Amino acid sequence: MTNPFNIAGADGNLMVPVLSETGNLMAYLLYPDPTGVLKELYCSMTTPRQLLDNSQTTLRQLNTNSRSTPYGTQYYKMALGCTGQPNIQSFKTKTMAKTASTSGVSGDRIKNDSAFERTRENMAEFSRAGKAAKLLRSIFRDVTINAKDKITQARLLKVTSRILIADPVNERGARTVNNGDLQQLHNFNFNVRAGISDVLFVRCPVSFNRTTGEVLLNIPSFVPRNSVQQARGVTHFRLVAAAAAINFDSEQYVYAMQATPELPYNSDPTQATTLTLALPANSTDTIVAVLGIEYYQKVNSRSYALKTGEHNATSIILVDKAS
Repeated sequence: MTNPFNIAGADGNLMVPVLSETGNLMAYLLYPDPTGVLKELYCSMTTPRQLLDNSQTTLRQLNTNSRSTPYGTQYYKMALGCTGQPNIQSFKTKTMAKTASTSGVSGDRIKNDSAFERTRENMAEFSRAGKAAKLLRSIFRDVTINAKDKITQARLLKVTSRILIADPVNERGARTVNNGDLQQLHNFNFNVRAGISDVLFVRCPVSFNRTTGEVLLNIPSFVPRNSVQQARGVTHFRLVAAAAAINFDSEQYVYAMQATPELPYNSDPTQATTLTLALPANSTDTIVAVLGIEYYQKVNSRSYALKTGEHNATSIILVDKAS
């Protein structure tokens, strides 16, 4: 079937369709085109052509150069429906207002301008607190790999920032974690959903001898079903202790770890034991010790770690700063 409505007339004038809101053809407007502007907009339709019934919808992006068209920056979509009638719609784009400066404050100005002195001080101290938090996570990664949460770093950073602010020695901008109140780390839970006291209902005394460098953790006899929080699928568990002598300024540390064997989760009493963690004797660094619990499921003599975030726990149980 030949469509009787042609976009371009024989004399070169353009026939511009006028459509209703429902897409029906209402009329054609005849536009003379002495400048060639409309011809550019409808360049793909300036010659008469036959349209087939049930023709497929097509999408064209025409010239959007606002300098060459009177319509500004617009996109034109031409759809040919099943009747073969063209349907032209335009969509206006939003243009961001231009400002005198979009680059913001230069890094050189922040580093050197006296107006940004407080900013430089805050940046320096925030960096030290962040490095201290990251260092703690790296040191105790072995015992926290299944006992952490998505915001452990953020929570540690909050604590190390408070520690740094408590530095009574250095001036603002030069304060350090090493000189701050490191006791604020005590009882920190690497897993916000479970601390060691929430899943292990046994008191395990811990002590440190700076002269010998030994951290001793005494674990008394207990009945697992009565003293350990049950996790789904658990058949065995073990207690893990770790300690480190840490210098937060140089980011150097010495690390030690020891664990109990895998203990069956039943009603039989365990044997009392002592975990000994050997660190350098007469160290001048801060000693941090942690205690954690790991759950296992044994199948055919092979143990599988239960990576349950609700019960795996590791907490800081000792912080000893050299006087």
